[in-house]
Amino acid sequence: MRSRLYIAALSFAMLGLHACIPTKNLGENERLLVSMEPTGLKSVDPAAIQELYQQQPNRMVLGSTPYLALYNFGKKFYDPQKIRQRMEKQENRMDRKIEEAGTDTVKINKLRDKFNGRIDRLKNKLQEGNFVMQLGEPPAIYDSLRMQETMDQIEIYLNSKGYFNNNLSYTKDVKQEKLVYIDINIEENQPYVYSELSYDIKDPRILRIVERSQNRSLLQTGERYDEEQLTQERDRLYEMLRNRGYYDFARAYIEFEVDTSFAENTARVKTIVQSPEQDSTHKVYTIKNVYFKTDADRFGIPRDTLEYNGIKYIAYEHKYSSKILDKKVDIYPGQRYSQLRTLTTQRKLADLDAFQFNNVFYTKVQAPTDSSYELNALVNALPAKKFQETAELGMNFTEKKPGPFSSLNLRVRNVFGGAENLDFGVRGGIEYQASLSDPDQAVLIREFGLNSSLSFPVILLPFTRKNLLADFSPRTRFYTGYNSEDRQEYVRSTYELGLDYIWQRARSSLQPPVMQFIFSPVNFNIVQGDIKDIGFRSRLENNSSGSRSLLGSFDDGIISFIGFNFIYNTNDFTQTRNARFFRTLVELGGLTKELGLNLNVNNLRTYQYGRINPDYRRYIPLGNKRYFVYRINGGVASPMFSGQTLPYDKFFFAGGASSVRAWQSRRLGLGSYAALTVKEDTEGNKVIVRDYDIEQPGEVLLEANMEYRFNMFSFINGALFVDAGNVWLLNPDANRPGADFRFNRFYKELAVGTGFGLRFDLSVLILRFDFATKVYDPAQWKNERFVLPNFNLGGFFTTNNQSTLQIGIGYPF
Repeated sequence: MRSRLYIAALSFAMLGLHACIPTKNLGENERLLVSMEPTGLKSVDPAAIQELYQQQPNRMVLGSTPYLALYNFGKKFYDPQKIRQRMEKQENRMDRKIEEAGTDTVKINKLRDKFNGRIDRLKNKLQEGNFVMQLGEPPAIYDSLRMQETMDQIEIYLNSKGYFNNNLSYTKDVKQEKLVYIDINIEENQPYVYSELSYDIKDPRILRIVERSQNRSLLQTGERYDEEQLTQERDRLYEMLRNRGYYDFARAYIEFEVDTSFAENTARVKTIVQSPEQDSTHKVYTIKNVYFKTDADRFGIPRDTLEYNGIKYIAYEHKYSSKILDKKVDIYPGQRYSQLRTLTTQRKLADLDAFQFNNVFYTKVQAPTDSSYELNALVNALPAKKFQETAELGMNFTEKKPGPFSSLNLRVRNVFGGAENLDFGVRGGIEYQASLSDPDQAVLIREFGLNSSLSFPVILLPFTRKNLLADFSPRTRFYTGYNSEDRQEYVRSTYELGLDYIWQRARSSLQPPVMQFIFSPVNFNIVQGDIKDIGFRSRLENNSSGSRSLLGSFDDGIISFIGFNFIYNTNDFTQTRNARFFRTLVELGGLTKELGLNLNVNNLRTYQYGRINPDYRRYIPLGNKRYFVYRINGGVASPMFSGQTLPYDKFFFAGGASSVRAWQSRRLGLGSYAALTVKEDTEGNKVIVRDYDIEQPGEVLLEANMEYRFNMFSFINGALFVDAGNVWLLNPDANRPGADFRFNRFYKELAVGTGFGLRFDLSVLILRFDFATKVYDPAQWKNERFVLPNFNLGGFFTTNNQSTLQIGIGYPF
């Protein structure tokens, strides 16, 4: 039966693919461009060549063009004349409504915004087609003229990269009489290199500045000629001079003279800095006065002026501490003008989250003589709203069926006048997971939490005068919170109190921060709970032995720890950069006991432990909205000193939407150990079966993920992925053979899953559906560990232990 189903599905798929071939829609002399590939490249990035195509080929899948077929299908319902009529109707209706509004300008502006939005959407539909057409691709009718334009653009690009001796040609192969395949043959040949670098600068002061920075120049003899590098060198010189007082200096003053006639494959470059038209030298400006305005203008009312550290703070009412603002300003009287200090001042003020926006303006001072050139600086900062509320509503989905969650947050700015921020938050949600007694039934899980935090824009430590790490956007954060979790197995309540020191660094002063440091010297958590399910308690008892009792991790206790978190991230929110991400979290718990501070309150257990969790990710763009991404995540946690066990929340877990996706959340592990349970079969007999429902906390984590991401239709992206990983115990456990980590066999115990993902990029969020199936299950008998043959397409939507559907918000990593 299953074989006949597969044959029928394959037949329908082949018929569908055949129907996607679009040659029947082409004119007599038209051919469809379906492939264009650069060949022969050795140094140049192929993705850079593909960006130069003046005509993008239609994408093919298994010999067909489904995107073009989708476009042609949508075109059947596309009526441009009807769209134009709708546009005209909206324009007439807008004119009528505006006429009825009379002289009410507020109402008229609202009407224009409303109808212009509708008209713009119709214009977009008229130009790009209906929704289905936009999901697909219009036909790429091969055009020899546009092909020649592509070749011209490639030649210009190669020349700009120093490959002046390149040879270009292309071969056209027509298949099935209508499908065009293009191979672009590129011979880079030997590139030109810089043989001599010189300067032509008449202004002696600028010449000295440029020569002193020669070792930092982006142009060095022996390197390949690159026009992009020349542009970057122009920017470097421009910024360097602007940072040394040359307020009037412009990029146009900098030129490069390139001579390639001196010797074969060499280029001599002369850097020219022109003098102003009406003077022989460029003017250097200094700052005379600095004014800091912290409120909006009220015409006719004078402001009060307060001077601190040479800066004049002007306001109708001084609501911000000048001592705090002074640490965010890098511009002072007597300094030379600096574009860098201007931008760092704006960035530091923006990091405060106290102002809606800020700008720095300069005006020239009319000096009595021509020998001095001065500027007045005005820092204009418009305050942000005192109170800001944000609300979130969404759905949780781990297994069985989704449940709603919501959160409400309130931020109060500038609480004590020093740009402090006070935050309050409340959150709650429910979700459903499989019942321990009956996996076909869903049980309700409730979560509720409250939190508050107070952050200061400085590092609060004795004897530092609040200057510690002042250039790295420092923050001191005090926080407290409460969280309650009510599950079928247990209930837990957590009370939190902590102190964080936060600062961040960038590669340069003008770039966004890529490194964040969080040092948490004080963290106190009181955990209270109760195990409700007798079966769950029994399983914990069966899986507990020796000094590392899993049952003990549910005891009421105090978790005090010192933590350090480091994050390095060069990516953006959309994850489209060639980037790296590294995060490591280190915790040492229970040190207070070693320091002689007894936190024993009401006989609560004090946990002593150590934990480290490094996580590395790599994002590699492949061009044309394609990316290869991989991740390596590991961790070790262990009781320390006189500690006997870990708190349950400090164990590692594997499986779930952001881990090894073929296993349900927190259900993978331990090692090659298979948890067993007793159940009744259909005849009422008790049998021992594999238990897939119990969570598997481990002390060692190792997992790796790989994804190939690509665009499918418009805002719909796809991914092919492979996940591997597991969790283990550090020491052997007689009750759980194979659960401990050993170097001579851990690689044999890495569970492997694979699958396909759909991602809906909705701009504000990414909705993700990952269909994953098990490939290798280390907890099976040795001759049954390769479980991929058990795959069944219908298993994604039924209760089974082979395949899962993981639903999430955002990328998995």
